[in-house]
Amino acid sequence: MTATAQILERDGPEAATTNAIAARAGVSIGSLYQYFSGREAIIAALAQRHVEQMRAVLSRSLAELIALPIEAAIPRLMAALVDCHRVNPTLDHVLHQVMPEDASVLDEFEDFAATIAAAAIRSHPGLAIADPELAGSTLTLAVGGVLRTTLRRWPARISDPALEQALVDLVLGFLARAGEGSKAARAQAPGHAAALLDEGPGGGQAAALKLGEGAG
Repeated sequence: MTATAQILERDGPEAATTNAIAARAGVSIGSLYQYFSGREAIIAALAQRHVEQMRAVLSRSLAELIALPIEAAIPRLMAALVDCHRVNPTLDHVLHQVMPEDASVLDEFEDFAATIAAAAIRSHPGLAIADPELAGSTLTLAVGGVLRTTLRRWPARISDPALEQALVDLVLGFLARAGEGSKAARAQAPGHAAALLDEGPGGGQAAALKLGEGAG
């Protein structure tokens, strides 16, 4: 698979034939077919290894993300995602070109990153996000798209702290707006006034004030 990666990175997808891969690896074409059914199987195995390497980088950040306050967790998560895309940016770009759109291998990393993002959101109930899974998935796709496009068009910018900070601002802004929307939806729910009345001392007065404001 190392030979395949070298050919893809240096010469592009069209050059990665089974004959070229066998020659670069120093094995016969017959030996190559003992392990892989063809070019597509080799590339799929290479993509799986690449995804596992990226997952390993992100996994190291999981425990601290849940323990930290959200203002500290998001910068750590963005730094981890940037590091993931530094694993082998050239190979990552080529794999997105050659793998079929319905290939699940490359989707595995996005699903894994979205799961981590959702777990971080759920561990901070103060955010009041109604659907952590949807929020985590949306943010993962948005950030991943920015990073892949940056690597393709302006690769040197991936190391710019300003890019990382821009991603932090994007995510924190999204979470703040999503939390506000969730709170507003709950406030308009039919049982909200009754819940306020059950809040204890002062709860009935607060509910009356809110209902009075609505009537005004």
